[in-house]
Amino acid sequence: MSSNPKLTATQWLIITIASIGFLFDTYELLMTPLVGVPAIAELLQVPANNPLVTKWIGNLIWLSALSGGVFGLLGGWLIDRFGRKRIMAASIFIYSLSPVAAAFSTTLGWFVFFRCTTFIGVCVEFVAAITWLAELFPDKRRKEIVLGSTQAFASVGGLLVTGVNVWVVTHANTLPALPLPEIFNAHGAWRYLLFTGLVPAILIAFLLPFVPESQVWRERRQAGTLKRPSFGELFAPELRRVTLVTALLSGCAYAAAFGALQLTPLRVAPGLPELTEQRAALRPLQIEASQLNTNLLAVLPAFLQAEQELPSLAELAAQRAKTRIAQRAARKADNKEMLATLGARFSQLETNLLQLTAAHPDAKKAVGEREKIMKLIGDNRDLQEPFDTAVKARGNTIQLYQELGGLLGRILLALLLVVAITRRNLLRLFLVPGLVLFPVTYWLLYHQSAAAMQWGILLCGLTVVAQFSYFGEYLPKVFPLHLRGTGGSFATNVGGRMIGTSAAFLTTNLLAPMVGGKTTFDSVAMAAGIVGTGVFVIALAATFFLPEPKEPTDEK
Repeated sequence: MSSNPKLTATQWLIITIASIGFLFDTYELLMTPLVGVPAIAELLQVPANNPLVTKWIGNLIWLSALSGGVFGLLGGWLIDRFGRKRIMAASIFIYSLSPVAAAFSTTLGWFVFFRCTTFIGVCVEFVAAITWLAELFPDKRRKEIVLGSTQAFASVGGLLVTGVNVWVVTHANTLPALPLPEIFNAHGAWRYLLFTGLVPAILIAFLLPFVPESQVWRERRQAGTLKRPSFGELFAPELRRVTLVTALLSGCAYAAAFGALQLTPLRVAPGLPELTEQRAALRPLQIEASQLNTNLLAVLPAFLQAEQELPSLAELAAQRAKTRIAQRAARKADNKEMLATLGARFSQLETNLLQLTAAHPDAKKAVGEREKIMKLIGDNRDLQEPFDTAVKARGNTIQLYQELGGLLGRILLALLLVVAITRRNLLRLFLVPGLVLFPVTYWLLYHQSAAAMQWGILLCGLTVVAQFSYFGEYLPKVFPLHLRGTGGSFATNVGGRMIGTSAAFLTTNLLAPMVGGKTTFDSVAMAAGIVGTGVFVIALAATFFLPEPKEPTDEK
């Protein structure tokens, strides 16, 4: 007992801060699929199913991954140069304040920029936190327990952001209006959800002053014996193998997540057998919506030109659009009194438009054509809603099972860390089952039933997400003190978040069109199974080259 005393109050505080950091890592990242579509649609002033929205969602994912990889690697160097605690705190404040800035975005460029800075903060924080924890708990057993248990909170973040989003969407219209130009929705649910990203900064600001910097790092720096970190040293003969193998393994884990799991709720689940009726009903409506959006893009240049000629036209058009949306809602609620009020309001706006465009008939025509198409798109969306709701509900269930599987995987990894087993074999405990689970889930269970598919996804999520916790525990052990941040960042951010995430493009744009399924959902499912199985094969082969960690190295 004397060699492993009870945790002190300071150590519990350290664990609390790390848990908050890991939880909100996931929380901040998973806001992107929740806010991306409505944000881009509003900022571009087009419907959510417009091709421009799809294009910019892809650009956002690509740019954020690239930013996270490049600046995350730089952040790793800063961790080794200026301290674990300091850079961890800075990264948490970056990823906490960036969503608030994004919530006030009035242009697409600024929204994308602040989502990228959020991703950068998360990429840096993860490496800083695992390095900090590993050095604050030098006892091997306790270190493994702390690293494994605190990282489990990352999966809680996914469940939390989903629940918060449901609450925000339900209560958005009752929350205080945001100070935005008239053209934008002052009660946009996506903006309120982004505001919740500020929570970790508030918590950390109160807690961080009471916890220490890594003692071994601080002492070595004060003594002048701490070597300066170097990117080139990662590829020196004594470190080249561990650098390349850990980057490859991290890339495989992220490839399985982004090339299969993350695509499943939206790109695979709609093809489940239980949704056959909904797919049949949605198909002609989606074709109609696609044509309407093509027509909208055709009239958009004339509308934008009219806005340039008449600066006040944009605000007037926005008021008319909001009134039409309110009228649609009032009709659904059969609120005759509200309809009468809104009708009078729109009549006044019609008079205002006639006065403003009296000398600009082309401008009035452009507004009218755009509004006509937007009304048809709205009508189409109303017809799709009951079928689309059923499809989304099934996708949300799949997402829930995936998140629960990830949580179980992290918990299982935390328990296995204290078992006497080599780190190679520990990783293989998750890779070998995955070799069976991915093809069975995406090629067999997917065609059987939603119930079978969701249990398969739970187990696939378990095998993939457990690997993220594995690297959080493994990486601080295999790089020397002065390169722990730099080496960990190269593996996690360059190998994983920059290269591994590109598997989403591989699945949807390259493999899916080649496999030729009956539907696009079948094609994506087949491609996801190929990618998931393929990267697990590569990862299993790579474990034969994975060095076993040699501890300790801090005293050298």
